[in-house]
Amino acid sequence: MCGFAVAVGWPEAKATVAKMIEVIRHRGDTTDPVANPVPGVAMCTRRLCIVDREHAEQPQASFDGKLLVSFNGEIYNYRELRDQLSAHGVPFKTDSDTEVIANAIRVWGAKALTRISGMYAFVAYEIPTGEFLAARDPFGIKPLYVIQQDQAFLFSSEIRPLLEATETGDALLLPPGYLLTKNACGRFKSVIRPQTGDRTQSESKELDAILSQAVKSHIPPDLPFAVLFSGGIDSTLIAHYARMHRPNTPGYFVGNTHSPDYPFAAAYAEATGFDLRLVEFDPDCADTFARIGEAVETAESFEPSLVRGALCSLDAAKRIHADGMRVALCGEGADELFCGYGPLEWGFARGNEVGRPLRAECLGQMHRVSLQRVDRGSMRHQVETRVPFLDPAVAEYALALDAPALVRNGIGKAPLRELYDLHPAQLPRLIRDRSKVLFSEGSGLDVSRADSYWRMRFEDAISDADLADGKKLFAGFDVETKEDLYYLRVLNEKMDVFRIPHLRGRVRLDMPAEWHEERLRA
Repeated sequence: MCGFAVAVGWPEAKATVAKMIEVIRHRGDTTDPVANPVPGVAMCTRRLCIVDREHAEQPQASFDGKLLVSFNGEIYNYRELRDQLSAHGVPFKTDSDTEVIANAIRVWGAKALTRISGMYAFVAYEIPTGEFLAARDPFGIKPLYVIQQDQAFLFSSEIRPLLEATETGDALLLPPGYLLTKNACGRFKSVIRPQTGDRTQSESKELDAILSQAVKSHIPPDLPFAVLFSGGIDSTLIAHYARMHRPNTPGYFVGNTHSPDYPFAAAYAEATGFDLRLVEFDPDCADTFARIGEAVETAESFEPSLVRGALCSLDAAKRIHADGMRVALCGEGADELFCGYGPLEWGFARGNEVGRPLRAECLGQMHRVSLQRVDRGSMRHQVETRVPFLDPAVAEYALALDAPALVRNGIGKAPLRELYDLHPAQLPRLIRDRSKVLFSEGSGLDVSRADSYWRMRFEDAISDADLADGKKLFAGFDVETKEDLYYLRVLNEKMDVFRIPHLRGRVRLDMPAEWHEERLRA
């Protein structure tokens, strides 16, 4: 929805926040006025106007004017929460979800977080007491970063504004599902509550209804929207349910007619009359390699899978924005919840005891890779991308499934594949039977082979001696490959990576020894 900057107890707060918001102008189309309720406190939002576009200026105040909220994201059950608050006699001035958050926190305090369904990051400031509450959604779909200096705090939706606002202090991320106050930081009780007991099998019709409703709730009621479409199992399901509610919804495919994913995307379009729009992407073009700087700066990371995907996401968002849309739906989260990745298939094939810890770790890392790519790549071009698979109802369903219901004969996503059998005329079998292909690889940026053109570029750009020197310079960042080093160098030119501690912890699954032994034997 937007990006915000907040200062609490900070010298020259208003000027600092005004400077920070300029760094994230790309995240919206309207800059709201800087609020300066008391000395040392300032709040400002660069708003992408979607919900109650004319009246949702931020920060939004609670009904009594004592609480101000700066918010990034979308609350999908805000009308339900509004009705509950209205029943308590709480008045509303707008139809915005931000005002609902302000009033919910004013009435229920931090317990409001157990009621909110959506993707969000926000800072709520209480004027009479000087207390604040910052929080981030359970999966970390929306970002939130902070620099703390004693009892002074700076918050932002991206890292670079923080680093440019002050020369001291580290930019820290607020973990998914955590809240922060002046005196405490901890996990809050999630709205996602898996059913007790194991579902030994998936009920296709039940999941069909749950996923259809999740997609419906993520569709903006009065705006056109797009689907990020690869022709994979997940994005095809999103397109299918989206078109049940909005038949003319278009899909955007990043790649070209020679891309590995294209035959599947084209097959779905041909079978259903889907409005498939091709976003030309040539991975072997020199211009693509030249755009690494833009992708790294946008992604604010040097993780290869994130940077490669960001190249594709940026192109998709740019085209969607040019076509006049500011909301898109995507299939992220399905592989993590329903076991589409090889390591999760391996783990659940050995039972819940092996699979569930791996899946929990995978879900816990999404905010550092796939969800960060989704947020940064789309918001760079003023497009808000929503993730229906991470709707609480869908997540609860998936997390309650027993291992044999998820993985059969070593192949994951069995519940999602079964949905294809419910709609054979609209969901082609050749897509149902597909194996997992990463977004960037499906678009044609294939780094899976030792002789790939993409990998050879880094071999040409960085010598073995350069790699050895880079590992010493960036000791602690666990640099392994020349691609790692190339991206990290570029990122360090854009921002001081030594002030971003979480970059030192690489995003990798802690696989059991048996997994590694099997790979060596293979």
